Amino acid sequence: MIMVILITVCPCGVFSQNANDSLHENRSFTSRPVTGYYSLEIGGKSVLATYLSPLKYQGTSYGLSGQWSKAMPFNPRHVIMHFDASAAFDNLWNPAGTARMIGLNAGFKWGMSWRSDLPAKIQFTAGGTIDIDGGAYYLLRNGNNPVQAMASAALSARASLSRPFKIGNFDFLLTDVASLPSLSAFFCPDYGETYYEIYLGNHSGLAHTGWWGNNFRIDNLLSLTIDFGRTAAMIGYRFKADTQWANNLNTKIFTHSFVIGIVPGGIGLKKKKERKPSETIYSIY
Repeated sequence: MIMVILITVCPCGVFSQNANDSLHENRSFTSRPVTGYYSLEIGGKSVLATYLSPLKYQGTSYGLSGQWSKAMPFNPRHVIMHFDASAAFDNLWNPAGTARMIGLNAGFKWGMSWRSDLPAKIQFTAGGTIDIDGGAYYLLRNGNNPVQAMASAALSARASLSRPFKIGNFDFLLTDVASLPSLSAFFCPDYGETYYEIYLGNHSGLAHTGWWGNNFRIDNLLSLTIDFGRTAAMIGYRFKADTQWANNLNTKIFTHSFVIGIVPGGIGLKKKKERKPSETIYSIY
């Protein structure tokens, strides 16, 4: 009886193992590498912050930024996740050059986008992000309210267009990415209210609901990436606007920056398309 059971079970086990091996060999293995841009930014900046001064200050902005993206496992060809981080130092002067203002700001964005292929090899993405921004501007020659703090949390719409092309043996990717905060909450004290009063407990009217009418902001990066295969280089132009109106205080901040960056690992234009069972899906294009 035992011999009959063994004779019956063993072939089934062997057949099952062979079937598993065959399924394992035919299974598609998908690699979803993280694509990271690491950039230096330098450009001109103008700041009108009536909490500190009725005058517009202008000068130079120096920044570091990073962008990381990855195709999602549940739909890698269409859904991508992205995370952006930036920090900037500003050195600004009043129109007469007699008073100096310095600024320090940082921002973080996390979100997801859906990408689609359009005619003429154009790729379009659309999605949203959660943005957190903070910083401060310090006016060195103002003794009463020398600092204006900046803080904001927002839900933003994000969209991009990109198109690859070749010049000789070089692969290029032209990209335009825009982020537009649409619903936000931001910090703004009352006109003439000192931070010492806030410290003592005067917290009313500090948080405000923002939309395009009282907190219009935009971040647009136009860039050209050259893919060398194992690495890539990027040059670009970034325009940022940050305007606020609350408690009779007007804040208008505009930045025009030249951006230069590097992409370790490249963006995939130089990689040959792999066939199953092995496939690499890049998040940039």
